[in-house]
Amino acid sequence: MTAHWGVPDPVEAKGSPAEIALAFKDTYRMLSQRIAVFAALPIRSLDRLSLQTRLEEIGRMRGATDKVAEPS
Repeated sequence: MTAHWGVPDPVEAKGSPAEIALAFKDTYRMLSQRIAVFAALPIRSLDRLSLQTRLEEIGRMRGATDKVAEPS
């Protein structure tokens, strides 16, 4: 079973060292939040379809596919 949890690639971030560091921190935060939500799922009580649906919902969480903002 798979699900796409797209997050911005912090390696593509441009800007000052602080802005690049922030891109890495944001990506880490997004992944950490999704993993925490996944770990809290009642996996044993979910059928396969329900679990797949929940995994896809996690991937659509706020910030899931937002691009790293480029500095102006």
